Amino acid sequence: MKMLSKRVQQKTQLLRAKGNSYRDISKLLHISLGSTYTYSNKTLLSQAQKIKLKRRGYNKGIASLSEESINIARHKGGLHSPHHFQIKYSKAELIQLLRNYQEKYHRMPTKRDFYSYNSAFRRIFASWNIAIKEAGFSPNPVLFAKKYIANDGHKCDSFAEKIIDDWLFVKNILHERNVRYLNTRYTADFKIGDIFVEFFGLHGQLKRYDVLMKRKLKLIKQNKLKLISLFPDDLFPKSKLDVVLKRLNSKSK
Repeated sequence: MKMLSKRVQQKTQLLRAKGNSYRDISKLLHISLGSTYTYSNKTLLSQAQKIKLKRRGYNKGIASLSEESINIARHKGGLHSPHHFQIKYSKAELIQLLRNYQEKYHRMPTKRDFYSYNSAFRRIFASWNIAIKEAGFSPNPVLFAKKYIANDGHKCDSFAEKIIDDWLFVKNILHERNVRYLNTRYTADFKIGDIFVEFFGLHGQLKRYDVLMKRKLKLIKQNKLKLISLFPDDLFPKSKLDVVLKRLNSKSK
């Protein structure tokens, strides 16, 4: 094998660090595959780079298959199977993610905050609560199974409502809890001046809940009431209340 110049050796390492395959580097620098491997095999790739190369390899392999073979592979669940491309987190890495979240957002992480990591937590810890305990925290109760007390003393029906109430309190926005819509039996989670605020946390999960939600929205439309609707994506995994409730925030100033 011919000894490559120092400059070419450095180029092989740089290209490898950028996530190129050995074959890519060989073609780009016009050197042998053996030389490429020799001078760049000690350059470590990130997990994301490895997955990208693996995915590309799958796609190239698929391109060479007949349509019949592709259909058979898909039917058997062997084509583009999600587990092929999942990042494999260690126990220590997952625990650190939980601790980093608590330090950044100053609250206990919930399962919903780490939705995209659920399979990794199940694989290593068996359950979310076990992971929380191993990270040194006390498990959160189910979001809608316990009453919570907000920082201003308001009673909240869920952890999500407490987050909203605490946000309003910090922003010095006067608000009421569980206010009736006109003279009906339906109530809104919050009311700020003439604006109602609802957190539709179970939308799409319970049929009965969705029926009630539609009734409320119809009532609001018929009476031309002002409403701000909030959903889980507005709170989890990162709060977007500063954006969603921007007009309320501006009123408090």
